[in-house]
Amino acid sequence: MAGNSVPVFFGAKARTKRPPGLDVTFTTDLSGSMGPYAAFVSAQPTIIALENELVAQGVGVISTNRYSFTTGGGRTPNFSTLPQIELPVKVDNISQRWATGAEVLANRVTLPSLVANKVQDTEDMGLSTNIIANNDRQYLLSNQLIIVSSSDEQQGVTVTAFDTTPVYSYRYVGIHSVDITITEPAGPNAIPAGTLTGFVYTTNTTGTAIYVSGTTINYRTDVPVANVTATATTNRPGGAATVQSLVDQTKDTNGAIYDIRLFQGSTANLQFPTLATSLGNVLGRFLFETS
Repeated sequence: MAGNSVPVFFGAKARTKRPPGLDVTFTTDLSGSMGPYAAFVSAQPTIIALENELVAQGVGVISTNRYSFTTGGGRTPNFSTLPQIELPVKVDNISQRWATGAEVLANRVTLPSLVANKVQDTEDMGLSTNIIANNDRQYLLSNQLIIVSSSDEQQGVTVTAFDTTPVYSYRYVGIHSVDITITEPAGPNAIPAGTLTGFVYTTNTTGTAIYVSGTTINYRTDVPVANVTATATTNRPGGAATVQSLVDQTKDTNGAIYDIRLFQGSTANLQFPTLATSLGNVLGRFLFETS
C-alpha cells in the first residue's frame, strides 16, 4: 500500500516539505458548460506545460511526476465506482492508469478525449474525490497526491460530503465558480498587477494570492488566510451554483482555488494556457516548503 495512505491533514500549521514528485489526478465535470475546459485539460500541450513547470521547480526530478484522469461522480448507477469514472491514458498505444512526465515529454502518451456531453451525470465532485482518495490506484510511495477538481456548477446535483479521513492524503485544487476577495491591509506585500484569479492555502494562517494580467502571472505571498474570503457563486451563465463545500475543501486540505469563470464563458478575459503555467508554479512551489 502506498506511503501516503494516512488520513488527510486539515488546517496545517506549517508548510510541509516539497515532495520529490506528484501523482496528479484531474477529475473533471463533463456537463455541457465545461466544454472549453475539458478540451484544455485533455490537450497534450497542457500536460507538457505543467510538467515543464514542475520540473523547473525541482518536482519530478528525483521521483517522476505522474498524471491520470477521471470524470466527476454522478448519480447511481452512473459514474459512482472507480471503473466508471477512470479514463485511461495510452502509453505507446497501451491503455493504463498513469502516464509519467517523462513519457508525456517524449510524446509517447495519448490523453483521453474529454467530451462535455454528460449533462448532470458527472457534477458530483465530492463523490469522485472520495473514490480517488479511498481506492488503491498504485500511488507512488514518495509522491504527494494532488486532486485537480474542475466544475463550474452543480445543477440539481447533491454533492457528496468529503470524507475527512480518506485512505490516501491529498491536496485539493478546485477550479470552480468562486468569488475571491481579500480585505486590506493583507500582509507585508503590495497588491500586484492583474486580476485576482486564485488563492493558495499554504498553511492555516498564510497563503499566496494569484493575480493574472494577460499572460503575466504575479504572486502575492504571506497573505493572511483570515483576510481571504472565497465564496461559491451563481454568477455564471444559467445561474446554477457552485457548492460551497467544494470551495471549502481547498482550504481544508491546504490546497488552492481558482475562479474558472475568468477562463471560460462570455466574460472570460484570461487564457487557459496561463492556467496550466500557474498550476505548475503552485504545485511546484507555493504549496510546499522550498528547501
